[in-house]
Amino acid sequence: MKSTGVIRRIDELGRIVLPKEIRRNLGIREGENLEIFVEEDKMILKKFSKIKDYEEIIKSIGEIVANIYDHKIIVTDREKVIYSNIENIESVSLDKNLINFIQNRESVLKNSLQAYHFNEELKGYYFIMPIITSTDCLGLVLIYSEKELKEENINLLKLVTVLISSKIDIA
Repeated sequence: MKSTGVIRRIDELGRIVLPKEIRRNLGIREGENLEIFVEEDKMILKKFSKIKDYEEIIKSIGEIVANIYDHKIIVTDREKVIYSNIENIESVSLDKNLINFIQNRESVLKNSLQAYHFNEELKGYYFIMPIITSTDCLGLVLIYSEKELKEENINLLKLVTVLISSKIDIA
């Protein structure tokens, strides 16, 4: 385990402040959840991703949609791609613009040419919708095409997003 050389005092309410450099290096943002583990004499803090528990279901939904509709689908958590039927995109960190969509719970439903950086810049047409549960925005669902998307793709995007968020919210 790496030592940072930083010591923090616990306040009267049992709180500690995580140094800004550590939060930045680990991509921990305000309002995010951390899991706390105890291992022997160590306390371990780990970023918590509720959506990770549902990766298999998300992959199944993505594969069904991709096979039936022949669309490129990308599903993310708050920091990286967790499912994609586009080669070499899974587990890639998110573009800053996509992270902003998550933080702002913002949809992009206009059919205009965009470029987002995954392993490389992926230029094309996107419809983007956040995965919102009753408690938080957990990630995004994107439909991507090199050609203009049709209006009916918005309904498909809404369906996939609702399926994922409702499955997570029920559990």
